[in-house]
Amino acid sequence: MDSKKAVQNYIFAERAKVNMIAASQMTAVLSDFKGAEKTGAKKMIDILLNIFQSDLELGFKTTGSKEFSEAVSIIDEVKKMIENEDFSDASNQIGIAITKVTTPAQEAWQKLSENELV
Repeated sequence: MDSKKAVQNYIFAERAKVNMIAASQMTAVLSDFKGAEKTGAKKMIDILLNIFQSDLELGFKTTGSKEFSEAVSIIDEVKKMIENEDFSDASNQIGIAITKVTTPAQEAWQKLSENELV
């Protein structure tokens, strides 16, 4: 991996991690909502997850790191879980997606460190 690709991997991965941590925190409180509030909250999280997926897809297209594509697939499952109100499993799956995108971030950090760029 060259330095340019390392920077791209790192940026996309770190942004994805932050986004998915936010999604996990929001998903964790969905069960507290009732009725129309819950319906609206589920729709808002779906919109956010779509935005996060688009960013993951861009990360995959830009870097070629398969972990971004794998995270997109996981988020597809998360959206189904949220629709079925399986919020606990959805949060767990988001954690798995975070782990996936951590791999390119770690590899990029190592490359950037070797080149004394961080």
